[in-house]
Amino acid sequence: PVAAARSPQQASPPPSVAPPPAQAQQAPLEFDHAINYVTTIKKRFADEPETYKKFLEILHTYQKEQRGIKEVLDEVSVLFSEHPDLLKQFTYFLPDAVQAQAKAQLDV
Repeated sequence: PVAAARSPQQASPPPSVAPPPAQAQQAPLEFDHAINYVTTIKKRFADEPETYKKFLEILHTYQKEQRGIKEVLDEVSVLFSEHPDLLKQFTYFLPDAVQAQAKAQLDV
């Protein structure tokens, strides 16, 4: 009987193993948002594949740390100059330190 009383307690993981619910849900939501955003761009520029490719190239060179975030913002601003909704959505993915400045710069 003593062993049976301990089994249910041993089956549950220690509290430190499970991430807090907010953090566990935030990453998948951000990832889904990013995927949806890129899909939107791909569909929007279906007739202009070079624009879509240029966007991916900008992100790729940033990822490889060959461009700063402000330079990326400037390039995306030019690329999506006639698509303010895409620019506004893009600002959501920027680091917090740049986000407010970007929104002011883009007037979104």
